[in-house]
This record gives sequence, structure tokens and C-alpha cells, in this order.
Amino acid sequence: MRRALWWIALAGCGTATAAEPEPAAAPDAAALYDRYCLACHGSAGKGNGPAALWLSPPPRDFTAGDFKWRTTASGTPPTDADLTAAIRIGVPGTSMHAFSVGLTDADVTALIDIVKSFAPKRFERPPSPLQIGAPPAVDDAMLARGKQVYADLGCPSCHGDGGKGDGPSAATLKPAPPYDLTARPMRRPGGGSLEAIYTSLATGLDGTPMPSYAGTVSDADLWAVSAFVDTFRWRDGALPDPTTLELAAVRAATPGASPAGYWPGDPDSPDAIVWGAPIDAHGEPPAVLAPAQASLQPAQCGRCHAKQLREWRGSLHSKTASPGTLGQVARRNAAGKKSCLRCHAPLPEQLETSGVYDETLRDEGIACAACHVRGWTRYGPPAIPDARLLAQKGYPFQPLPIYERSDFCLPCHQLPPWNVKLVADAKDDRSKRKPLLNTYREWLEGPYMRRGIQCQHCHMPNREHTFLGIHDPDTFRQGVKLEAIAGRSKKTGAVNVRARLTNIGAGHYLPTTPTPAAWLDVELVDAGGDMIAGAADSQRIGRHLTYDGKLFTEVEDTRIPPDESLELARAWTGGRVPDAKWAVVRVRVAPDDYYEYLFAKRLEGDLPDAVRAQFEAALKEKRAAKYVAIERKILLTPF
Repeated sequence: MRRALWWIALAGCGTATAAEPEPAAAPDAAALYDRYCLACHGSAGKGNGPAALWLSPPPRDFTAGDFKWRTTASGTPPTDADLTAAIRIGVPGTSMHAFSVGLTDADVTALIDIVKSFAPKRFERPPSPLQIGAPPAVDDAMLARGKQVYADLGCPSCHGDGGKGDGPSAATLKPAPPYDLTARPMRRPGGGSLEAIYTSLATGLDGTPMPSYAGTVSDADLWAVSAFVDTFRWRDGALPDPTTLELAAVRAATPGASPAGYWPGDPDSPDAIVWGAPIDAHGEPPAVLAPAQASLQPAQCGRCHAKQLREWRGSLHSKTASPGTLGQVARRNAAGKKSCLRCHAPLPEQLETSGVYDETLRDEGIACAACHVRGWTRYGPPAIPDARLLAQKGYPFQPLPIYERSDFCLPCHQLPPWNVKLVADAKDDRSKRKPLLNTYREWLEGPYMRRGIQCQHCHMPNREHTFLGIHDPDTFRQGVKLEAIAGRSKKTGAVNVRARLTNIGAGHYLPTTPTPAAWLDVELVDAGGDMIAGAADSQRIGRHLTYDGKLFTEVEDTRIPPDESLELARAWTGGRVPDAKWAVVRVRVAPDDYYEYLFAKRLEGDLPDAVRAQFEAALKEKRAAKYVAIERKILLTPF
């Protein structure tokens, strides 16, 4: 009987009609553009997104209809295949990522439609790609001919004799200096190095001074000069330091303010209401608000947003006006205080000299209203379907997409390259200075941005307001991977230890800010757990900065970029090394390493009693924040 039922069931399965698959939902093109493109190209496609200030060459202005990377004739638009290649392969040598993962073909098509919509007249006629044949074999004669053609066409006037972009006309070129061909990969969307160079020469780079040379010289000469230019690749053997920003790339953002003073995005975007200018005093609240709602106090916000208030109370955002901060600010003039408190206590009502000062708000740090209230209107992310708040008629709330993008964090987590020089730069070349804080740009050019992962995904998961970072041991552990091996040579008795720490979870350098530090330690211990004298080493992970009262100097930068590693390898012989049985590998973290040094130094001087008390409290707090993130004990194995 059981066998018969099995056969009936099997027969039924064989004759059943398969259900039709559900049709895939059409991509939300606007949401895709907002997540992957807006940061650089702006809400209206003008190339004036909030990240544009720090990018060189600047992002493409789609409204102009000029596209550099094409397989079509000069002055004509790119094909859809060209745009697809630019999105999928990126533009090496610029900040344009290769969005090769995370986007479906339908997503890319939707994004192309948006890009084309910014300059619709440009795409009225279907473009025709040029026919580019296979490159010829390169030999010495071809290279010699290419060198001559390079000179005949006037290439050295922009790119220089050696291709470094230092020709006599280079400084006058807009919108950006010519490429340094020795420090950029000679590849463009849709081809290898030689084909890429040939295509650029044949089509020109619309929107730049680079013309098309098609018809100017023979096809053979174009291939020859392409081969010669290809010899410039990596001539100096290294790329520029990606954390160094050229001042020429930092364009004015807000008149009268430093480039990082406020959100430097499109001033016509609705998002500009949040950070586009200094926060105005709120004044008298509108009558539509109940008394508790007509307050800037976080405690009153918590009457409806209790979960967010509890999370915020335990976060560093609630402690940005800490004793250490206030102790430092007390020594500064009015302009200096305002500069510091712009991030640490952003509301005008928190500033003593504002005329609307509310002493009860001063110690609240980055209060709820600092991010969510402008002119008594509440701003925030779009509501989620399972929201449980009771709707209120007439309540002034406006959802904005910026609350779910990384550029919301930009104004306080990105600084211009003005105040950190390199210790090796004896002449203090201002164009080689580094930002004191470069977190947004690290994310922008790292592996997370091209996957659509924003700051909020990691630091505000599920819209939590805990803002966890390096001060939280679990968050730090989630961001790293520690690997270690240890052994003893059978032949020499030497003990070798190798440890590697990889940044697997931070979308920025680890640590990103200049104040924390971590250490990767290795040491040998005997069977009783006692350390072997002279058999220990340590590698500091962080930025080593000194400060002369006006300018920081970077002595060393040992931070770990996303997806990269730091290694420590040591070998010991002699002494008590034969007694060693274990290797201990440890990762220690001091979240406020720089402040520990600073506050201790300040306490050595003469201070008013109130300021001294603030620094003493701050130093105690910073020292207590240290922790051991990882510790492993590895048995020495013979090899």
C-alpha cells in the first residue's frame, strides 16, 4: 500500500503544471541613482554632488551631454554599450568605480536611461561606434615612429615629454590638469591599454581640451603613438598616496566658509535644507506644536521616539560636548569655539555667544534637533512600513533621502587638506598636505561605496541610534580578521611568528580618525605562562601626529585600508627562547590615544580650577576606554 501511494504521488508530480515565475519588478531608477551616483554627479546630474569637492578630475556633468569615454566620433554621444562599460568597468585613474557587482543588467539599463535624460537632445539620434581594428605588433621601429608623432602632434605641451602631465600648458587646462600618464592605468571602458589609448586619440575626450586626431594623421601613426604612450605606464613604479589631496581639487563650497564647513552638495536640492548652511536659531515654535513638541530637548523627543532616545543616550553623539571638548574649547576665541562646536554641539541654542543660548542644551552634544529639526519642521528618512507611531494631523514632518546616504555624515567626518603636513615634506608643499579627517573620501573610493553600502548600514543598522565604532569592542572585532602562525625550526631552534590583521569590515581606513590607535602584539611565553624576556614586538596601527599649535605633522600613517592587511613577522634565537612553548598574539585598542597624550600634557601646565577638573575627568574617561580586542595563544609547532 505504501508503495502504491508513492507511485501515485510520483506520477502526480510528473504531470503537474509548473507555476509561472513571477515577473521581476522594474528597477527603481531614482533610488538606484540616489544610492550609486548622486554623491558625485549630483541630484540633477550637474556633476555637483556632495563628493565632487574632493575629486580630481571632477565628476561628469551629465547635463552638458559631453562624455569622454566613447567609441563614437568626437561631438557625438556614447552608445548604450559605452555607458554600460563605463558603469561596469569604471574609469581607472579617477574616482569612478567599477560597479561590476550588485547591479543587475536591468539596473544598469535603468541608470543609463536616467543619465541620458539629463541631456535628452544629445541622444535624439542613435550614435554609431567607430570601427577599431586589432592593434598591430609593436616593435622598436613602431615605438620610434610613435615618439616622433607624439612630438609632432604637440602632446608634450600638455602631457610633457615624459607623459607626467607637466607640459607648459598644463596649468591652464580646464576642468582638470592633463593626466599624468606615468601614474594612471592605461585602460578605459571597453578595451586593453593599447586599444584604450588608440580610442582616446581617435575619438577625443569631449568636455576636455583633448581633441580627436582621427583624420589628422594616418591610422598607422595613431597606433604608433598609442604604443609609445603605452610605455609611460607605471614609469615611476608607484601610484600617488590616495590619502593626499591636491588643494587644486578642493573648490569653494560655501562662500565665506571652509570647503568642509557645511554640506557641499547641490544647493537647489531639497537635501540642502539639512546641512547646506549653518543651522538657524529656531525662534518661536508654531502653534500647531504641542508644548512638549515645541522643545529642542532630547528628553522631549523621547516621549514619542523612546527607543531612539535610549540608544542615543549611550552613544558618543550624546557625549560630544564632553569635559575634554569643553576644556579645549574654553581656551579658544569666539571663532574657534564656533568652529569646534559646529560638530560637537551644532545648534545655535548651544553656543554661549549666539544670543539664543540655552544652558540646558549645552551638554547634550549632537542633540536630536541638530540632525532632525530645521525651522521647527522635523526631517528624517522615509517612513518604513511597520512604523508604529500614531499619525498626527498637521505635524510638520518632511522625509528626505539624504538621511539614508553617507553624505549626511560628510560635514563632520571630512575635512579639507589644509592642516596636516608630512614629516618628510621639509619644504611644506601645501599641495601635498593631508586632511586631518578623511573618512567620507575613504568610503567614497573604497569597496563599500560601489556596492551601495552607506555609513548608516554599519553605524545605524535597522535605524538604530547607537553610532557604534571603535569605542565598542564588538564593533571593532567585526571589522577585522586576525591570522597567525608560530613555529620552531628543528634545525636552528629559532622561533618564528607571523601575524596578519586584515580590515574586512570597515568601509574606511582602520582606524579612520586620527585620535585612536591599535597595536598588534606578539610575544613568547613559557609553559608556565611567563613572558620570555626580549621575545616580544609590537606594531602600532594608526596615525602618529604632532601639533605645534597651528599645524599637525604626520610622522607615520600605519592605518589599514579596506580589504588590506598589516603584518608583523619576527624571529628569535638565543637567551631563554628554548624555553618558549607558546606565542601570544594580541590586538589592543586605545580609542582615544591622542587625547590621552593631549590631556596629560595640558594637566602639566597652569590651568583654572574648573578647566583642570574638566581635563582630569576627561583623562580618566579616556584611559578607561582601552580594551584588548583579540588575544590568541598559539602552540609552537616544529618545522
